[in-house]
Amino acid sequence: MKKFILVLTAAAVSYAASAASVGWTLSGAANYANDAYQFFVVGQNGATSIEAIQLLLDAGTDVSSKAFASGTVGETGAASVSASNSGKTLANSASYTAFFVVYDTTSPTAGSSKYVIVSGASGLSKTVNATASSVSFTTGNQANYLNNTDNWKSFGPVPEPTTVALLAIGLAAVGLKRKVA
Repeated sequence: MKKFILVLTAAAVSYAASAASVGWTLSGAANYANDAYQFFVVGQNGATSIEAIQLLLDAGTDVSSKAFASGTVGETGAASVSASNSGKTLANSASYTAFFVVYDTTSPTAGSSKYVIVSGASGLSKTVNATASSVSFTTGNQANYLNNTDNWKSFGPVPEPTTVALLAIGLAAVGLKRKVA
């Protein structure tokens, strides 16, 4: 049994040593300084795709448990952690796609915040080399994309006023019918 535990420990240490440390950088977000961001790596923490996270956001679901990292955009308009001190790892010899979700508030809440997904930049798709000790995902300057209001979407459901009005009229009609009868 001791030999088995030693072999298992050696394998775990070997795996940890061969995994690549991860860094990420979102830049060009100066207009969103101090607002929240979340960084996702597809295949990590249950982030199965960009589309899956977008569906959850559109439904008002808190996706922080699926984020690889999160924080607030810095005063200079960048959100970043260097690979050497991020404390996160990816398995070697695998391909990964990453993306950022940037919110227009420090603490996003469904119905009162908007979000934008930053993806598609060449630096957000990586194949981790088997000998790599670190890998960095980077967006380049995203100022034009982030500042285009057409790219922002509502975070969570926002009740439609017409539906609420129709519901109120229906309840009033039921109340009047009972009163007359």
